[in-house]
Amino acid sequence: MQNREELYMALTALFAALLIASGQVTQNIPASLPGTHVYWIVRIAIEALLFFTARQVLERYLTGTVSFAWTTGMAIVVSHVLFVLSVTAMDIVLGYPELGIGTTGSDTQSRIRAFALELLYLSDNHIALCLLLTLPRLALRTAGDLATQTPIHQLQDNGGSGHDLTSTLLSAIDPPLNGEIIWAEAQEHYVRITTSNEVRMVLCRFSDIVRELPGDRGMQVHRSHWVARSAIARAIKDGQNMKLVLLSGDSVPVSRSFRSAVESRLEQPSAAIIT
Repeated sequence: MQNREELYMALTALFAALLIASGQVTQNIPASLPGTHVYWIVRIAIEALLFFTARQVLERYLTGTVSFAWTTGMAIVVSHVLFVLSVTAMDIVLGYPELGIGTTGSDTQSRIRAFALELLYLSDNHIALCLLLTLPRLALRTAGDLATQTPIHQLQDNGGSGHDLTSTLLSAIDPPLNGEIIWAEAQEHYVRITTSNEVRMVLCRFSDIVRELPGDRGMQVHRSHWVARSAIARAIKDGQNMKLVLLSGDSVPVSRSFRSAVESRLEQPSAAIIT
């Protein structure tokens, strides 16, 4: 699903660039038709990449703290500022006049004002592009909630115990996961599942994943993290903070609400606690 979304974003950005290039008439752009198209493809690609990167970073570090709408809005604002800076630098390198540079009487204050106007002038196009790039996420989010929840509920109604991994969780994910699940991490409406053989982004609710994972094999250690007991190399306590270091070298935070339960499970001699 993640790959499909990235493909959609790339194709949407390319279509937008070709559409703008086809109707662009300005002396600031190379006169040749190929040059115009290359310029706009690069320009829109930068814009789309900055939005995608900003959204990924915000979703990773703000998981569970802000809504999808707020995350998208912040990604639009952050990527817009970076985009205007980037395209201004690109135009300067290409020799196109930007922000009054090279004109008589230009000063710092006038350039700041020109940059602010540039932010304003390009904002509507940037917002429109970002919203277009967000459409598949909204569609997949709705479809994914239905697709992943229905099979799990049906299996539970048919007598599933919630502890048979092969008859519940894996049968609800298409294609099936390869290997034993060792770590699950909530990322907004996605769940990043790490197995012994692969890493997969699954469009479903983290609570559904946790409910179907067998409690005797692992535990939820944070509102956004579940880890397999066999994947824990050691636990590190630093005052009120605690984290688990996995065999892969990754660190997983332990929230205060789960700390007592985690420490109780770690009393069994298979993971050392380092204070």
